[in-house]
Parts: sequence; C-alpha cells; structure tokens
Amino acid sequence: MDDIVAVAVELEDGTQRYFLTWGRIQDRVDPKRLEKIVLQHSTSNQLGGAPSRARLCDSLQEASQERYFYECFFDMCQKKIPYRDNYESWRRKMDKRMRHGYEISYCGIDEQK
Repeated sequence: MDDIVAVAVELEDGTQRYFLTWGRIQDRVDPKRLEKIVLQHSTSNQLGGAPSRARLCDSLQEASQERYFYECFFDMCQKKIPYRDNYESWRRKMDKRMRHGYEISYCGIDEQK
C-alpha cells in the first residue's frame, strides 16, 4: 500500500502543494527523511510561494484533486518495483535518485481553486 505515497508541502501562507514519490525507501516506518528530501527539492517547482514544511499524507486520496495527480500517478505505475533478490539494489538506487531530486513528481497547482 505504501509503494507510492503523497507528500504535502505547506507554503508559508498555509496553502499546500502535493508530490508523489516512492514510499518506504529511506525508512520503512519513519517519514522524516522522506519529508526532508521532498521539501528540499520542492523549491525547484513553481509552487506559488515559499515552502515551509512537508508531511507524509495518510493516503493518495489527499492529493488526488491536484491538476496533474493522475498523470504523475500513471507515470509512476508504469515503473516496475522488483521484489525479493533485486529489491534492495532497486531501493538503494531509488534512494540515491530521490536525494538528487529525481523520482519526485509535482502534482501541480489546480488553477480552478
């Protein structure tokens, strides 16, 4: 259930922006490192304000109303997650890519709101 996760980034004005990325990569339970990575790289997007904090969402549903949610979700669903023998190698590769700003999809601003 936590292979793909949503992370909310709160801007200084209190509004939120959403990102999709891989879950349970940095830590199986504690989301702090993931939140830090997403917050750090969120600034490379047009957020419409300055980000102040990030938090792991309880479910993808929270981000599902954002403009490009389905495009981001569909793109991530096309990528295979290897299991068993190849998983740990894949996990390390994804961790490195995420720390460099990849594998983090911005769901965009819904201009209708």
